[in-house]
Amino acid sequence: MAWLIGLLLQSLVQRQRTKAAAAAAVLTLLGLVCYVPALVGSEAGVTAGVGEEVPPVFKALKGKRVGVVIGSIQDMAVSGMAPDADILRMTSETDVLAALENGKVDVAVGESLMLNFCRELADKVDSVGAGLPSIPIGAIFRQGNTVLQQDFNSFLVDIRRDGTYQQIYDRWQQSADPSAMAIPKQRGTGRTLRVATYPAMPPFNFVNSGRLSGLEPALLTEWANRRNWRLEFLVMDFAAQIPAVQTGKADMAMGAISITEERQKQVLFSDGYIDSHIMFIMRKGEAAILTNLSPTDGVATGGSYWPWAASLLIIIIGGGAWLYVRRKRGASPVSGTFSPSAPEAPNDQTTTPNAQDEPLIRITDLKKSYGTLDVLRGITTDIHRGEVISVIGPSGTGKSTLLRALNLLDPPTGGSITVDGQDILTRGYPVNLLRRKMGMVFQSFNLFDHMTVLENVIFAPCQLLHQPQEKARREGMALLRKVGLAEKADARPSSLSGGQKQRVAIARALAMKPDAILFDEPTSALDPTMVGEVLSVIRGLVSEGMTMLIVTHEMKFAHDVSTRIFFMYDGYIHEDGSPEQIFESPVHSATKAFIQRIRKEVFEIGDNDFDFLGMHSTISAFCHKYGIGEKEETAHRLTDMMLNDVMAHCRPITVRITHSEQSLVTALDFMVEHMTVTPLTNAQRNALSAQCRHLVEEPTKRGFRVKLMI
Repeated sequence: MAWLIGLLLQSLVQRQRTKAAAAAAVLTLLGLVCYVPALVGSEAGVTAGVGEEVPPVFKALKGKRVGVVIGSIQDMAVSGMAPDADILRMTSETDVLAALENGKVDVAVGESLMLNFCRELADKVDSVGAGLPSIPIGAIFRQGNTVLQQDFNSFLVDIRRDGTYQQIYDRWQQSADPSAMAIPKQRGTGRTLRVATYPAMPPFNFVNSGRLSGLEPALLTEWANRRNWRLEFLVMDFAAQIPAVQTGKADMAMGAISITEERQKQVLFSDGYIDSHIMFIMRKGEAAILTNLSPTDGVATGGSYWPWAASLLIIIIGGGAWLYVRRKRGASPVSGTFSPSAPEAPNDQTTTPNAQDEPLIRITDLKKSYGTLDVLRGITTDIHRGEVISVIGPSGTGKSTLLRALNLLDPPTGGSITVDGQDILTRGYPVNLLRRKMGMVFQSFNLFDHMTVLENVIFAPCQLLHQPQEKARREGMALLRKVGLAEKADARPSSLSGGQKQRVAIARALAMKPDAILFDEPTSALDPTMVGEVLSVIRGLVSEGMTMLIVTHEMKFAHDVSTRIFFMYDGYIHEDGSPEQIFESPVHSATKAFIQRIRKEVFEIGDNDFDFLGMHSTISAFCHKYGIGEKEETAHRLTDMMLNDVMAHCRPITVRITHSEQSLVTALDFMVEHMTVTPLTNAQRNALSAQCRHLVEEPTKRGFRVKLMI
């Protein structure tokens, strides 16, 4: 039904229209106007009296296209209470709202926080409450980490008692311009706390000038400052937060995570620090699609079928006349391609032949803003076939937004994007055609759990390309062999590891035979031990000449596989060059600062009751995360030698492992406070020197340090 309405409207606005075609289209639309209300009324009658425990608004979702963030409490609620809804699961609130704005969904499901804290959004949409109890939002911690959980709970009690919580809440809730608010400032100098977060709900949690800001970051910063801790924020999709905590990638997560019974089986929750309600959000003036339905509206009776018959008769006459006129003029009414200045192509996979040097993708002055917050500030570049471009830069500088804009998951607010010579931002460009040309792999997999691995891979080719099942299965198995998962074809995604799920997601993207693939931090949600298997698959695609854009924090990988590097900073491509230029001779100071950054993990060992097993696990994760797995065994051996032999009686002691992404030098520091001379004997010094590249012994302001370069 939707495609017919769209094609009819298109016939009215295209330049080559005739009066006959316009008249036929108007007649058919008149029939649809009469037919659709009758159909909706009948469906409302069918659902009446079913499931009395389900709030009425959920019943009204039947047949509606509903957008939710995958893995969210809204996803769970709609899946359980509106099984007849057409649910589209996306990776961020931004994607859901963009889908609503573009008409991809009829209803976006979010939290009341979105409307309470974002007045601009509240003014642009209509909303309806879900009729469910409020849901507390809390921070999460790994199972067993009750010390950190209880400390955070104690902090919440303190700030509520002394009024700090209310001050923070009022400051952000009443802000007219969140981007102008001062970004919470850290003052701590002690231990580093790694926090996974989801900054996609301004001003509750968002990125401002490359740094996290909002109510949640303000609460975290207040806690860290009171404890003299430092915070390291790990920005990721909503669904990646719990896995990041479970695998030890993050010490905790705080990104609009609702406390549910199912999640409490996986992680520890803090006490709730704010309550939220599930809300249904519609385009302005369209709230009636949920509020006007009642158990008695449109119940089908024996005398109510005449509107259907009359409407269908009008549709048949008008539609038939419209199709006749269109076909007589030689145009196909179901063509999938669009060109504002040329007739429609007979096959939606037909592309305009390119000159040899014409770019596959041309981006000109691309902009993306959220209210007053400018995320992309004017991106201009060309991408040619066969290029492998890694997009690097600090968190919050627009890397993922650039990919989502290219794939129209998050439509730009300015500029142009030309793919195969066609401007995809032109009104009427078929988005489904773009999806075939440009695949995308997300960090959170987004597989269908109720399907097997092979069914996940062949779903899109069968549904969108109408590929025969036998051919799709044959090609799907070939792709699974390519990613090393043929033996898992009949398994369910729930039985796979994170790395295996991501490889299935890559196979699924390849199944559509795209011209290019966009990778949005494909390894960020993985356990460090699984990163290598995914990167190996991507390396294989590089050797086959696949055009790829890869947002990544894996610097060594980016250096090894890329033909070009984009360094993004503050919404711009700050520097564009070869891996050798960017990593060895960067021009801009911001690029130099990023490339030369030092990665580190710090351990404060007070006594022999310290969690040494956890420390070794963190060192292993550090080595895998930064592509230095070959140094893992040496790091463990030297650490054991220093702590169990050389400095066995030196407590407290600070241990630090660091890695420079420019020099590729990894170092282990062992510092003992108030010590004035080296603890090494000649025999120990010789033994250590034989196992590391360089050894340094030096006094510091706090004590004495032994540094081992490996």
